[in-house]
Amino acid sequence: MDAAADAYRPAGPEDDLACGDIAYLTLARTRAVGEAPPGDAYDPVGRVPAYPRPAVVPLAHDREVALDAVFALVVTHSCEIDRQRNLGADEGHWDCRITVAPIVPEPRVRLAGDIAGHEAHWEAIAANAPVASLYLPPVDDLSQIDPVLRPDPWPRAFADLRGLATVSRAMVRSDRLMTLSPACVGLLQRQLARFFTWRDIARHELVESLVGRRIVSALPVNPKGTRLHVAFVADDGTTATLEVTAG
Repeated sequence: MDAAADAYRPAGPEDDLACGDIAYLTLARTRAVGEAPPGDAYDPVGRVPAYPRPAVVPLAHDREVALDAVFALVVTHSCEIDRQRNLGADEGHWDCRITVAPIVPEPRVRLAGDIAGHEAHWEAIAANAPVASLYLPPVDDLSQIDPVLRPDPWPRAFADLRGLATVSRAMVRSDRLMTLSPACVGLLQRQLARFFTWRDIARHELVESLVGRRIVSALPVNPKGTRLHVAFVADDGTTATLEVTAG
Protein backbone atom coordinates (compact mmCIF):
# COMPACT_ATOMS: atom_id res chain seq x y z
CA MET A 1 0.00 0.00 0.00
CA ASP A 2 2.96 2.36 0.52
CA ALA A 3 3.68 2.74 -3.20
CA ALA A 4 -0.01 3.15 -3.93
CA ALA A 5 -0.41 5.73 -1.16
CA ASP A 6 2.36 7.75 -2.81
CA ALA A 7 0.89 7.30 -6.29
CA TYR A 8 -2.85 7.96 -6.07
CA ARG A 9 -5.26 10.52 -4.65
CA PRO A 10 -9.10 10.69 -4.48
CA ALA A 11 -10.83 12.57 -7.29
CA GLY A 12 -13.99 14.23 -6.02
CA PRO A 13 -16.92 15.06 -8.36
CA GLU A 14 -16.32 18.78 -7.86
CA ASP A 15 -12.56 18.64 -8.40
CA ASP A 16 -11.22 20.23 -11.58
CA LEU A 17 -10.07 17.89 -14.32
CA ALA A 18 -6.32 17.50 -14.29
CA CYS A 19 -3.36 15.73 -15.82
CA GLY A 20 -3.14 12.37 -14.05
CA ASP A 21 -6.88 11.69 -13.73
CA ILE A 22 -7.87 8.03 -14.25
CA ALA A 23 -11.29 7.28 -15.78
CA TYR A 24 -13.14 4.39 -17.40
CA LEU A 25 -13.54 5.42 -21.03
CA THR A 26 -14.39 4.19 -24.51
CA LEU A 27 -11.51 4.86 -26.89
CA ALA A 28 -12.00 4.78 -30.66
CA ARG A 29 -9.27 3.85 -33.15
CA THR A 30 -9.83 4.10 -36.90
CA ARG A 31 -7.75 1.43 -38.63
CA ALA A 32 -7.50 -0.90 -41.60
CA VAL A 33 -9.68 -4.00 -41.22
CA GLY A 34 -8.08 -6.42 -38.76
CA GLU A 35 -5.12 -4.15 -37.95
CA ALA A 36 -3.52 -4.87 -34.55
CA PRO A 37 -0.93 -3.08 -32.36
CA PRO A 38 2.66 -3.18 -33.74
CA GLY A 39 4.09 -6.68 -34.01
CA ASP A 40 7.83 -6.85 -33.33
CA ALA A 41 9.05 -3.29 -32.78
CA TYR A 42 9.04 -2.78 -29.02
CA ASP A 43 11.00 -0.99 -26.36
CA PRO A 44 14.38 -2.67 -25.80
CA VAL A 45 13.42 -3.37 -22.18
CA GLY A 46 10.24 -4.57 -23.67
CA ARG A 47 6.70 -5.55 -23.12
CA VAL A 48 3.82 -6.20 -25.48
CA PRO A 49 0.38 -4.88 -24.55
CA ALA A 50 -2.41 -7.32 -25.28
CA TYR A 51 -5.26 -4.89 -25.81
CA PRO A 52 -8.81 -5.94 -24.98
CA ARG A 53 -10.80 -7.44 -27.84
CA PRO A 54 -12.51 -4.34 -29.22
CA ALA A 55 -15.99 -3.88 -30.58
CA VAL A 56 -15.69 -3.16 -34.30
CA VAL A 57 -17.77 -0.80 -36.46
CA PRO A 58 -17.19 -1.36 -40.20
CA LEU A 59 -16.44 1.55 -42.52
CA ALA A 60 -16.08 1.85 -46.29
CA HIS A 61 -12.82 1.17 -48.15
CA ASP A 62 -11.65 -1.69 -45.89
CA ARG A 63 -11.59 0.50 -42.81
CA GLU A 64 -13.13 -0.02 -39.38
CA VAL A 65 -13.43 1.68 -35.99
CA ALA A 66 -12.16 -0.35 -33.02
CA LEU A 67 -13.84 0.59 -29.74
CA ASP A 68 -12.07 -0.32 -26.50
CA ALA A 69 -13.68 0.17 -23.08
CA VAL A 70 -10.69 0.59 -20.76
CA PHE A 71 -9.33 2.65 -17.92
CA ALA A 72 -7.27 5.51 -19.30
CA LEU A 73 -4.95 8.20 -17.93
CA VAL A 74 -5.39 11.90 -18.75
CA VAL A 75 -2.10 13.23 -20.12
CA THR A 76 -3.22 16.68 -21.32
CA HIS A 77 -1.48 19.29 -19.20
CA SER A 78 -3.73 20.89 -16.58
CA CYS A 79 -3.40 24.43 -17.89
CA GLU A 80 -4.52 23.22 -21.32
CA ILE A 81 -7.55 21.50 -19.80
CA ASP A 82 -8.56 24.75 -18.12
CA ARG A 83 -7.59 27.04 -21.02
CA GLN A 84 -11.09 27.88 -22.20
CA ARG A 85 -12.41 28.36 -18.68
CA ASN A 86 -9.52 30.67 -17.86
CA LEU A 87 -10.42 32.77 -20.88
CA GLY A 88 -13.88 33.32 -19.41
CA ALA A 89 -15.82 31.12 -21.84
CA ASP A 90 -18.98 29.48 -20.56
CA GLU A 91 -18.99 25.72 -19.96
CA GLY A 92 -20.78 24.98 -23.22
CA HIS A 93 -17.82 26.37 -25.12
CA TRP A 94 -14.96 24.77 -23.20
CA ASP A 95 -12.54 22.75 -25.27
CA CYS A 96 -13.68 19.11 -25.00
CA ARG A 97 -10.51 17.53 -26.42
CA ILE A 98 -8.61 15.83 -23.62
CA THR A 99 -5.75 13.49 -24.52
CA VAL A 100 -5.64 10.16 -22.68
CA ALA A 101 -3.45 7.06 -22.72
CA PRO A 102 -4.99 3.57 -22.34
CA ILE A 103 -4.03 1.74 -19.15
CA VAL A 104 -2.87 -1.84 -19.68
CA PRO A 105 -3.22 -3.96 -16.50
CA GLU A 106 -0.99 -6.97 -15.86
CA PRO A 107 -3.67 -9.56 -16.73
CA ARG A 108 -3.70 -8.12 -20.27
CA VAL A 109 0.07 -7.80 -20.72
CA ARG A 110 1.91 -10.29 -22.89
CA LEU A 111 5.62 -9.68 -22.36
CA ALA A 112 8.23 -10.05 -25.08
CA GLY A 113 10.76 -12.84 -24.63
CA ASP A 114 10.75 -15.86 -22.35
CA ILE A 115 8.26 -16.28 -19.53
CA ALA A 116 11.27 -16.54 -17.21
CA GLY A 117 11.99 -12.87 -17.89
CA HIS A 118 8.51 -11.76 -16.80
CA GLU A 119 9.56 -10.20 -13.48
CA ALA A 120 12.68 -8.65 -14.99
CA HIS A 121 10.52 -6.89 -17.54
CA TRP A 122 8.13 -5.69 -14.84
CA GLU A 123 11.09 -4.35 -12.86
CA ALA A 124 12.04 -2.28 -15.91
CA ILE A 125 8.45 -1.07 -16.29
CA ALA A 126 8.28 -0.19 -12.58
CA ALA A 127 11.45 1.87 -12.99
CA ASN A 128 9.84 3.70 -15.96
CA ALA A 129 12.74 2.58 -18.14
CA PRO A 130 10.58 2.15 -21.28
CA VAL A 131 10.03 5.53 -22.90
CA ALA A 132 6.47 4.73 -23.96
CA SER A 133 4.86 3.93 -20.62
CA LEU A 134 4.19 5.12 -17.09
CA TYR A 135 4.10 2.50 -14.33
CA LEU A 136 1.01 2.42 -12.12
CA PRO A 137 1.51 0.44 -8.88
CA PRO A 138 -1.05 -2.06 -7.55
CA VAL A 139 -3.59 -1.39 -4.82
CA ASP A 140 -4.99 -4.17 -2.62
CA ASP A 141 -8.12 -2.23 -1.74
CA LEU A 142 -9.24 0.87 -3.65
CA SER A 143 -11.35 1.99 -0.71
CA GLN A 144 -8.07 2.76 1.07
CA ILE A 145 -7.49 5.44 -1.57
CA ASP A 146 -11.05 6.77 -1.42
CA PRO A 147 -13.73 5.44 0.99
CA VAL A 148 -16.44 5.93 -1.65
CA LEU A 149 -14.81 3.33 -3.91
CA ARG A 150 -15.59 -0.37 -3.71
CA PRO A 151 -12.91 -2.44 -1.91
CA ASP A 152 -11.66 -3.91 -5.19
CA PRO A 153 -8.00 -4.53 -6.04
CA TRP A 154 -6.17 -2.54 -8.73
CA PRO A 155 -3.47 -4.64 -10.47
CA ARG A 156 -0.08 -3.32 -11.39
CA ALA A 157 -0.35 -1.71 -14.80
CA PHE A 158 1.12 0.89 -17.11
CA ALA A 159 -0.28 3.72 -19.21
CA ASP A 160 0.70 3.09 -22.84
CA LEU A 161 1.66 6.38 -24.50
CA ARG A 162 1.63 4.70 -27.93
CA GLY A 163 -2.17 4.53 -27.73
CA LEU A 164 -2.90 8.22 -27.16
CA ALA A 165 -6.45 9.27 -28.05
CA THR A 166 -8.76 12.21 -27.42
CA VAL A 167 -12.04 12.04 -25.53
CA SER A 168 -14.72 14.34 -24.17
CA ARG A 169 -13.97 16.11 -20.89
CA ALA A 170 -17.54 15.27 -19.81
CA MET A 171 -16.76 11.56 -20.17
CA VAL A 172 -13.70 11.89 -17.96
CA ARG A 173 -15.60 13.84 -15.32
CA SER A 174 -18.50 11.39 -15.16
CA ASP A 175 -16.39 8.21 -15.04
CA ARG A 176 -13.33 9.33 -13.06
CA LEU A 177 -11.98 6.78 -10.58
CA MET A 178 -9.02 8.55 -8.94
CA THR A 179 -6.07 10.73 -9.83
CA LEU A 180 -2.28 10.61 -9.57
CA SER A 181 -0.34 12.32 -6.81
CA PRO A 182 1.69 15.43 -7.73
CA ALA A 183 4.90 13.37 -7.61
CA CYS A 184 3.50 10.86 -10.11
CA VAL A 185 2.24 13.65 -12.36
CA GLY A 186 5.86 14.86 -12.46
CA LEU A 187 6.95 11.38 -13.54
CA LEU A 188 4.23 11.36 -16.20
CA GLN A 189 5.42 14.69 -17.61
CA ARG A 190 8.98 13.35 -17.71
CA GLN A 191 7.83 10.24 -19.58
CA LEU A 192 5.89 12.39 -22.05
CA ALA A 193 9.04 14.42 -22.76
CA ARG A 194 11.05 11.22 -23.26
CA PHE A 195 8.37 9.70 -25.47
CA PHE A 196 7.96 12.68 -27.80
CA THR A 197 11.61 13.78 -28.04
CA TRP A 198 13.83 10.76 -27.43
CA ARG A 199 12.24 7.95 -29.42
CA ASP A 200 14.66 8.43 -32.33
CA ILE A 201 17.73 8.55 -30.07
CA ALA A 202 19.26 5.10 -29.80
CA ARG A 203 21.29 5.72 -26.65
CA HIS A 204 18.74 6.79 -24.04
CA GLU A 205 21.17 6.00 -21.21
CA LEU A 206 23.62 8.64 -22.48
CA VAL A 207 20.91 11.27 -22.36
CA GLU A 208 19.86 10.06 -18.90
CA SER A 209 23.44 10.56 -17.68
CA LEU A 210 23.14 14.27 -18.45
CA VAL A 211 19.89 14.79 -16.52
CA GLY A 212 20.42 17.38 -13.76
CA ARG A 213 23.62 18.72 -15.31
CA ARG A 214 24.12 21.93 -17.30
CA ILE A 215 25.28 21.54 -20.91
CA VAL A 216 28.21 23.92 -21.47
CA SER A 217 28.89 23.05 -25.11
CA ALA A 218 27.44 21.11 -28.03
CA LEU A 219 29.84 20.44 -30.89
CA PRO A 220 28.86 18.96 -34.28
CA VAL A 221 31.07 16.01 -35.27
CA ASN A 222 31.32 14.32 -38.68
CA PRO A 223 28.09 15.48 -40.34
CA LYS A 224 27.07 13.08 -43.12
CA GLY A 225 23.94 13.75 -45.13
CA THR A 226 20.97 13.70 -42.78
CA ARG A 227 23.04 12.24 -39.91
CA LEU A 228 24.84 14.50 -37.46
CA HIS A 229 26.91 13.42 -34.47
CA VAL A 230 26.77 15.99 -31.66
CA ALA A 231 29.21 15.93 -28.74
CA PHE A 232 27.69 17.33 -25.53
CA VAL A 233 29.87 18.45 -22.62
CA ALA A 234 28.32 18.96 -19.16
CA ASP A 235 29.56 21.34 -16.48
CA ASP A 236 31.19 18.47 -14.57
CA GLY A 237 33.17 17.33 -17.62
CA THR A 238 30.80 14.48 -18.53
CA THR A 239 30.59 13.96 -22.28
CA ALA A 240 28.09 12.16 -24.50
CA THR A 241 28.09 11.89 -28.29
CA LEU A 242 24.70 11.36 -29.86
CA GLU A 243 23.58 10.84 -33.42
CA VAL A 244 20.78 13.12 -34.60
CA THR A 245 18.87 12.32 -37.79
CA ALA A 246 17.33 15.25 -39.64
CA GLY A 247 14.00 15.11 -41.41
